[in-house]
Amino acid sequence: MAHTKTTALSYGAVLRKAKSGHYQLPAFQRKWKWSTRQVMSLYESLRLEYPIGAFLFLSSPEGAKLAPRPFHGAGKVAAGNVNQESLVLDGQQRITAGLSIYFGLEEVGGSEYYIDCNKLEQLLTEAKVNLDDADQVARFAEDVDLDSEYLVAKAHRPDRNFHLVKSNLVWTAYLTQERQAQLDELLDTCDKRTREIIRKLVRVHLAPNVNIQVPVIELGAEFDLASISKVFSTINSSGKLLTPFELVVAILYPNGINLEDDVDAFKQKYRYYANMDRNGEVLLQVVALLSGKSPKKADLPKNIEPPNYNRYKEMAAKCLDEVGKFLTLNVGLGLDVTSKLTPYDAIFAPMAVVYHRMAEMKLSNAESGVAREKLRRWFVAAAVSQRYQEGVHNKQERDANEVEEWVKGGAEPKWVSTTVVTPSFKNASPSGALGRLLLCLINSSNPSDPVLGGHIGFRDGASLAQIHHIFPTRWAPKGISDYRKGGMDTNVALNTMMLAADTNADWLNFDPKNQIQLSKYPLGRSYHDQLISDDAIAVMSLPDKTTANYNEFIELRYRSVVKKLAEFGVHESAQQIETIELDEPSIVEG
Repeated sequence: MAHTKTTALSYGAVLRKAKSGHYQLPAFQRKWKWSTRQVMSLYESLRLEYPIGAFLFLSSPEGAKLAPRPFHGAGKVAAGNVNQESLVLDGQQRITAGLSIYFGLEEVGGSEYYIDCNKLEQLLTEAKVNLDDADQVARFAEDVDLDSEYLVAKAHRPDRNFHLVKSNLVWTAYLTQERQAQLDELLDTCDKRTREIIRKLVRVHLAPNVNIQVPVIELGAEFDLASISKVFSTINSSGKLLTPFELVVAILYPNGINLEDDVDAFKQKYRYYANMDRNGEVLLQVVALLSGKSPKKADLPKNIEPPNYNRYKEMAAKCLDEVGKFLTLNVGLGLDVTSKLTPYDAIFAPMAVVYHRMAEMKLSNAESGVAREKLRRWFVAAAVSQRYQEGVHNKQERDANEVEEWVKGGAEPKWVSTTVVTPSFKNASPSGALGRLLLCLINSSNPSDPVLGGHIGFRDGASLAQIHHIFPTRWAPKGISDYRKGGMDTNVALNTMMLAADTNADWLNFDPKNQIQLSKYPLGRSYHDQLISDDAIAVMSLPDKTTANYNEFIELRYRSVVKKLAEFGVHESAQQIETIELDEPSIVEG
């Protein structure tokens, strides 16, 4: 069992060890990001001796695998210290902020903090405070806060005395125990009133107390990388999980591999890949599969080794880009401009590997055409069956192997052959896997806007589409004669189509009849390409509409979708199967 130990240290002791490099950060930790206001709020907490939260340290030897690095602004000594005592898993922002307050920045740019004695003089005068009356001064200090603007941020400069001489600004580091003598010498350069403010108010009441005790939770030698990841994602106060990608970043870093830079470079180089892999994990999954390892995300830290990563990284990015182009051109996935249409990004890694292996098979043109049809069928069947909603990683590895055999002439994977479309599609959300598949089918037809006539959609050369509710959600309560709240759901995929932004804005509250009347271009071009049949258009054109008419429209649209899916070898089953939806993508709905 992994053990933790909880102790208490003074905050100042924590800062000194971070400054010396005895406490460092693992490479996966996110960069320093606090605003000046957040640093000032920490200063206020220290001044008023408020709690500033617990810290999470790692003392396990496993920490050496996480590429320790010094805190931002800690300086040369910290950077050269190879004898780290602990890695800080939670507390980076508070420690880095404390370093800028207590020591100032070294060898980096950024803000440092000063007490504004001119501002304090103004506030003291307004409050008629006698600096010789200790009780008055104490009460004044209790009323001062950040909104009083006594604390200011200034860009780092080597000569901190400049601001004292020029503007009566006292560097916060001069208020520490270690620099008292320096401040005493500098006071001789100040006028008498400023000296009194610093001695009787600033030093006594406005200095940060770094001697407050802070709880420290220490992870012991028993913690391995998996345990570290789990604990970090549970305790991390930022609320953001430590991802396997971030662990792999840390593990590869000591080998001269900057994974984040590689991913950024690949996204610049490969147009389609840029919209396929949000954080680099898909690339790592392809590397794992090409290496004969499991693509399970939790296993990536142990399965991605530097030699294999270096061997396969370029190949992985290239074959992902190639399969992204294939899906964009053949099923309308639109990866040249967006990631919004993707039903499941879990399909990318196994399909990229199969696509790569197809190139090695030396297929004839006819064989290649058949193989590509199988990939299209795989994509559509995966979305219709919601293949990658649960148990993803086992399916990824199995599907890559089974589809490869299928491409070679073997049996079709059983799950593909048994995939059917059911009437539950009529209840599918616009933002679920089935809703996104519908958008792909429409996008692949290169639709046009019914009013403006230009091509719309999610692809290069088309005006970016917005998603419009054909029976508008705002119109339905007053436009459907027997409308009853809860009696009909207009927020379903089959009640949506693509429109240009201007047309969508105009049609937000329009009766479908008026939409048809305002359409200036042939209905076949504007509506048939969006799987809206003549019979469905006739229902839209009815002068008065009931719930039954709406349901008829959805049924007719469903019939058009069933016909379209049959082109991919996915046929209808009369059996009603519950549709479970994915999280919503960021599409614009009208």
